[in-house]
Amino acid sequence: MFARVTTFEGPPEQVGAAILIFREEVIPWLEDATGFRGWIVLADRERERAMGLTFWATEEAMKDEGTSGAVLRDDLAASVGIEMTSLEFFEVVVAEALALDESPGA
Repeated sequence: MFARVTTFEGPPEQVGAAILIFREEVIPWLEDATGFRGWIVLADRERERAMGLTFWATEEAMKDEGTSGAVLRDDLAASVGIEMTSLEFFEVVVAEALALDESPGA
């Protein structure tokens, strides 16, 4: 499995808006994308940063700009006023699923 890690910067309200739009509009699209395996968002509200991790079955699926949602990601960031500050690619070598508390602000 492979992971694309994208870092964004912007006020917490804009990052929150981007996460909501990503969840409601982009994820359904990605679920139909070849090789998509899941996603995680990490937020540092004090430093106005967020990291989005998307998981892919193959390196090719992860890096395919047309089918991996890269254009959607860029358009979404621009529409809510946040800036993508880095984009990195990794091979996932160890993973373990954790149960998360889904309450807001947790």
